Amino acid sequence: MKIRKETIDALKSKCIDIRWYAESTYEEFKQRIWQEEYDFAYNYNKRNVRGSKETEKGWTNVLFESVQELEEHSRQFADIHWQRHADPYNFETLYIIHDDGKTLVKKESVKSKEITEEYILKLVEANRKRYNGTYGKFALAMQKLCKEKGLIGCNIYPTTYGIGVWVFWNRYAEENIKRVEDIMRQLGIEYYNEFSDARFVYRFKVSKKKENIERAYL
Repeated sequence: MKIRKETIDALKSKCIDIRWYAESTYEEFKQRIWQEEYDFAYNYNKRNVRGSKETEKGWTNVLFESVQELEEHSRQFADIHWQRHADPYNFETLYIIHDDGKTLVKKESVKSKEITEEYILKLVEANRKRYNGTYGKFALAMQKLCKEKGLIGCNIYPTTYGIGVWVFWNRYAEENIKRVEDIMRQLGIEYYNEFSDARFVYRFKVSKKKENIERAYL
């Protein structure tokens, strides 16, 4: 998937920002990917910090001399491998931020060889219609409440049943879900939960009663 610089500039003139990452800046995105690579290497190898352990053949030592050596190895791994998931020229997900950052389009598995301005504008228009509905306004209110409470990495969007919280490949998924649940309980909002069939999304099925929805605006 490619997008021309001229297309990006034209969309920016219409206050539409195109990204292949969810964070506010590319530097934040790179840091998150680096940290994920570091955590993977650290957790995978932490059992190998040097120490004695008993085996069927007797006592033996394992790989790393110290925790410091393990940490250095993990940093080196992250320095080398973070780019596997942070290459701007090799991506299939688009994040389209518009209307002064209030709304976000997340387009998965984009197969178009080149992204045109017309393609993006159609996605934005469809997105605006979604957010003008009852659950769209509710999703915006929940996004605002989560932001005020310092919740990071949380992708909340309107659905036909309420809101969805994206959990696939989201290292903050458990924190996101708990915080949204806490907010809903505190406000007395009626809802129940379930995962999507593929377990990529955690669904909040919200009662559409006017007094229930408006609790998010108080």
